Amino acid sequence: MPLPASTVNARLIAVLLTGILAAAAMGPAQAQERLPMQALALETLEAFNEPGTNWQLAGQVRSDRRKRHDLTAEPGQGVLVNLPTSRSRENLFTIWTHGDIELELQFMMPQGSNSGIYLQGRYEIQLLDSWGETHVTIGDVGGVYQRWDEEAGRGFEGRPPRLNASRAPGLWQTLRIVFEAPQFDASGQKARHARFVRVELNGSIVQENVTVTGPTRAAAFNNEAPTGPLMIQGDHGPVAFRHIRYKTYSSEAITVSGLEFREYEERFEAWPEDLARMTPVAAGQAADFSGHAVRPASPAAIAYNGRLHVPASGLHRFSVTLDWITGDPHFSGQRIGGARLHINGNLVLEHDQNHPYLHADVELDAGTHPFTFVVFKSTGGHKPNFGLSVEGPGTPVRWLRELEIQSPTPPILMDTATEPVILRGFVRHRSAKRTHAVSVGDPSGVHYSYDLAIGAMLHAWRGPFVDLTQMWHNRGHNQLAIPCGSTLTLSGSTFLVAGDNPAEGLTFTGYRIDAGGRPQFLYRFGDLRITDRIRPDEGGQHLTRTLTFEGQTDHLLRVQAAANSLIESMDAGSYAVGDRSWYIEKAGNAALQSGPVLLLPVQLENGRAEVSYEIVW
Repeated sequence: MPLPASTVNARLIAVLLTGILAAAAMGPAQAQERLPMQALALETLEAFNEPGTNWQLAGQVRSDRRKRHDLTAEPGQGVLVNLPTSRSRENLFTIWTHGDIELELQFMMPQGSNSGIYLQGRYEIQLLDSWGETHVTIGDVGGVYQRWDEEAGRGFEGRPPRLNASRAPGLWQTLRIVFEAPQFDASGQKARHARFVRVELNGSIVQENVTVTGPTRAAAFNNEAPTGPLMIQGDHGPVAFRHIRYKTYSSEAITVSGLEFREYEERFEAWPEDLARMTPVAAGQAADFSGHAVRPASPAAIAYNGRLHVPASGLHRFSVTLDWITGDPHFSGQRIGGARLHINGNLVLEHDQNHPYLHADVELDAGTHPFTFVVFKSTGGHKPNFGLSVEGPGTPVRWLRELEIQSPTPPILMDTATEPVILRGFVRHRSAKRTHAVSVGDPSGVHYSYDLAIGAMLHAWRGPFVDLTQMWHNRGHNQLAIPCGSTLTLSGSTFLVAGDNPAEGLTFTGYRIDAGGRPQFLYRFGDLRITDRIRPDEGGQHLTRTLTFEGQTDHLLRVQAAANSLIESMDAGSYAVGDRSWYIEKAGNAALQSGPVLLLPVQLENGRAEVSYEIVW
């Protein structure tokens, strides 16, 4: 069944998939950690209804990206594989059905292959080998496929993806979907169309708030209904899936009633333990949190008590966000706010010192539970702005007390047009902020970020260049340049290895611009001069990295092309990196060593050497 309209809004949508709370309004974005999704076990095919013989399980799959429809399955479990033949090319249906759903999975497309994910067996998100396509359509990966008018013999509706976020054939790709089923009234008439709330491909949003007025072409069912099975298309080409996870949602929501509140205007340097003995400046009752308008007082404390109504038994996650806590080092070591949540008289959550966001889990039975919630603020000149959210079995993340969010700041975007762009600015790489970084945008649509201090590639991506909102808006709190396209995160390690260790003494000496406007990064290592050149190919399908060494050295030097937990040798000079997340190619004399790391030798002849390889994703 669909979610109640009151629970589906822009804020909920953001939490459902990206887990980011209005970064522009709040300063640094805070992650909304979710309860685990339900895994679709791939130890047998029991989760599927009469699977055809084209469907099987495998322990691992491989695909040569240069060969059409090449997909090889190895014995084992955990990977769902479609290998259609002339005799068997059946679609695959889950035994379970769904209405509103969150779905995430990984898939692998061989070269030239085609498949699709049909929500409720009716509404398709297209899967296709779209790598290298410059103008995407509804038929490309991430597209909402068109409907079909039989009488007119033509298609209609459908929505192309916002950008081509695909990976190269034979690599694992990640798809996340938030879908709302159509809604029907008591008489069975449709009251609301189906909707793709959000579709994310390889970390990029490719669809958002797309209404579908009926089943798309080649759907299993021509009618519409509150529920239906998940269907995977099996009649077009080979494809593999793994890590399939989902959450389905009912129409029931977690609610609050009988809320009583008390407000205090005091400066609390520690937990206000004695509120019950103090005289509030305001008190009253409300049906729920939305019925209480917080007074514009600061500092302040607010105490609530009421009843929490839980529709289903199981694990529930409560989260608290205090927007006046931003990580400002000026308040380091000071308690400037906090919150406590008690349910059934038991402490469930105590907000930690100077953390803007905190969550806690508790098992609750279906039914009604008394609760108290206390929040205090001891700094700043604005009224307390705080949020309390909850997620439970069959219920999405829902705000019980909504964080007041200002109108979001329009993003400040920089793109490339006719010439390369070289942008200095901080870059976040995994959990660390790289402060000596540069982002390089190219008119080809292939971009990368680079740590100048150690000669390390950080990210590579296709599509738009960078979002500079955190860098150029207001005071630029985080000063981050954020990649806009489908982003591949690289190891972030230095390119130079001396002996068996990262080279000590590698010194950045600047960069020069070549005739095409692209940078060449310059280094010294002892008496060696090193030039690092990174270039996109004309088709925008890979980056070529070439390192030139000039001079003399007594060190055994090698170039580190990749460092990852998984590096797999394929054919000569080609390697799959990061559990088939990307490729290193044209690295013919590379050696794979423990770590694992992929190293290319630096062999000086007449005081000169050149090392080159390609990064393909």
